[in-house]
Amino acid sequence: MGNGSFFYSRNFVGSFANRLHKRIYHYFFRKFDVEIPDPVGFESLKTKDENYKKRLVIYISGRNSKIEQFLLNGFMIENGITPPSHSFGPKTRFFRPLGELWRMFFSLFKPSIIKENFIESLYIPVDSPEELSIDPVFAEVYRKLKHQEATLIPVITLWDKNLDKKSRWEWVNQFIGRYNFWSTSWELLMFMLKRRKLTLRIGISSSAKLEDSEEVFVRKLCDLMNASKRNVVGAALKNWLDLKNETLFKMDLESKEEKRSAIKTMNSMSSEYSPIYAEIISYFLGKILNARFSRFVYSSNEINNLCKTCALPETNTVFVPTHKSYFDYLVLNYILYREKVTVPLVAAGDNLDFFPLSPVLRKMGAFFIRRKIKDDEFYKKILTTYLEQIVTAGYNIEFFIEGGRSRSGMVRSPRTGMLKMLAEITKATNRKLYIVPVSITYEKLKEIEDYSREKQGVKQPESEHFLKKVFTLFRADYGPVYVKFSQPILLNSKFTDETAARIAEVQEKASVISFSAIFSAVFMGFESLSIKDLVERMEQTVEILHTLPDVQTAYALNNLDVNCSKLVGILLKKGDLIQKGKHHEENQELTISKDSIPEFSFYKNSAAFAFAPFFCELFRDTELYTFVSEFLENTIMGYYESINSENQIDVSALPDWFKTMLRKFFEDKFAIFGMILELLGEGNILKEERSRHSEIVRKLLPKVSEKIHSATADEIYEMLFFLEKKGVLKENLTIFDKELSQELTDKIKTLN
Repeated sequence: MGNGSFFYSRNFVGSFANRLHKRIYHYFFRKFDVEIPDPVGFESLKTKDENYKKRLVIYISGRNSKIEQFLLNGFMIENGITPPSHSFGPKTRFFRPLGELWRMFFSLFKPSIIKENFIESLYIPVDSPEELSIDPVFAEVYRKLKHQEATLIPVITLWDKNLDKKSRWEWVNQFIGRYNFWSTSWELLMFMLKRRKLTLRIGISSSAKLEDSEEVFVRKLCDLMNASKRNVVGAALKNWLDLKNETLFKMDLESKEEKRSAIKTMNSMSSEYSPIYAEIISYFLGKILNARFSRFVYSSNEINNLCKTCALPETNTVFVPTHKSYFDYLVLNYILYREKVTVPLVAAGDNLDFFPLSPVLRKMGAFFIRRKIKDDEFYKKILTTYLEQIVTAGYNIEFFIEGGRSRSGMVRSPRTGMLKMLAEITKATNRKLYIVPVSITYEKLKEIEDYSREKQGVKQPESEHFLKKVFTLFRADYGPVYVKFSQPILLNSKFTDETAARIAEVQEKASVISFSAIFSAVFMGFESLSIKDLVERMEQTVEILHTLPDVQTAYALNNLDVNCSKLVGILLKKGDLIQKGKHHEENQELTISKDSIPEFSFYKNSAAFAFAPFFCELFRDTELYTFVSEFLENTIMGYYESINSENQIDVSALPDWFKTMLRKFFEDKFAIFGMILELLGEGNILKEERSRHSEIVRKLLPKVSEKIHSATADEIYEMLFFLEKKGVLKENLTIFDKELSQELTDKIKTLN
């Protein structure tokens, strides 16, 4: 009987061995769906008509899975279909009577016990076509079947868009064989955790004659399986190692020095995405996030639109979230995971590439890139080629267009490097890339305390005291988090900076205005306030803001009496608010402590895009209107002057206290701008050779924040960009035009 004697025992069976086996199947059957796109062909399998009797039936699978065989065998038994008489799948023993198991055991010592029975149908997994095509047992069986007519039926089990790719522990295979226990254990675990609804799909059948060599035949089976999968799940996603190797191969480097450098760079850059690890990490991460955040607020309609975009053929989705916290990445990925949207590969800064964080992030799909790559063409080439492989493979992508986290509370000016690369890649790959701006709003952030401390010295590296930071972050309670998925924007291959500006604008304008933002804006608008006045003015502020289109506010603003009293009590204990005099609780005057100004300012700034149109309208009939509008357009991504004319704001209807609050809201921004002009005019900041924005900001921030406590590095950056646009700063930040500067200074003085 040759080398394949034991092959003839590896068949599916035609009935359940006992009630226990049947109960186990029914337990799992409740947890998976069945799809049959070809009902006519399926009925032919059941009736076994004359055409099928003459043909060999071959079931092709893309996965070497015990679970798949278990479900397929049970499904066939339940539906009166003859299961495959032979299998090249794992050595599983489903539904077998005890006597047959004993017979198979004794066949290990006496192979002749198992007879070489006729092959009516065959189950062939093609997840490792190279191994199968050189398998001597397969070659022996194939030669016996050659020249027969066959019906090929793809069998597909789907966990997710790419969860059928599983990494294997190669060293374990040496001890327990190619088809090991671990894959089944993970699949059973996912069933038990109910994290995925499995789908078993009996695909559309096709005909073939076994005329080719075994190698060519296996290749055809593999091509058919991949084509069937693409009809269901889109692109056949490559594993991380293939992405890395194909990137190096496509670069076609010649010198050994360049190859060594490229390999080193790719090792530090590439993701090691593992669906299984991502599944488990996401599950436990969800438990932690649900304990720290009271709820995740997002729209089911937005999720449905997102799923439709992700399902478009030859399309990749690029998620571009706002960046105010370390939680942004975790929150977004958790929501995508929970809603069964394929989790993207994420471009992370190399400042997060340290142990023990980077191994976890890599397994979840992060790849690490340098934060400054302008002058390194070789690195840029590697990154572009790697991104091209990711896009071609069909992966979704996520990156932060702002670069680092926002320290001001507002969306930062977009960094265009990644977008330009992706725009070039769309042309090279002929794939469509849809940008999905994502706005994430928090009611509370622990990191704001760190942002304030950064002004006093050098920013602390993320790796320093990492475990302590993690413990601190995950110990606090953060209230609700609001996530908005905006309409997708098609990324044109002819990229312009306007595209990036539009994305940033959409991000900020789509943000939910939090309770903390309105609370801080109203409190900072006056020297002191009582709780009664605070509640009344917050209510009116919300009403006024809702006169603008598309403004969305947090649910907590619907119950101001209770929520204001709670928050005031907490802030009084913490020392952020100070009580002035002794009055009845409702009438007691409260003021903000000096140390808490930066935190209040951060929350206030997150709503600046909504207050800006009302502030600009105060100057509609004055010479200052153009300057004020242009200045705010450049420092607030979500504000554009055209908004005013569209909405026809009636300033005369605004309460006097609201106008006062508006002036206080933006007073510090113009004060910061005035100080920058003054300091740059002194001539000690700029160099004669080319300067960097970061160098100038580092010199300006301590001096500005010493007098204006709410000042942040982000705001200074934006104001430097505005000065470049106005021509005050020229020649790579080396020349300062004092005449133009004086004109701006005069306007600021007039405002005050």
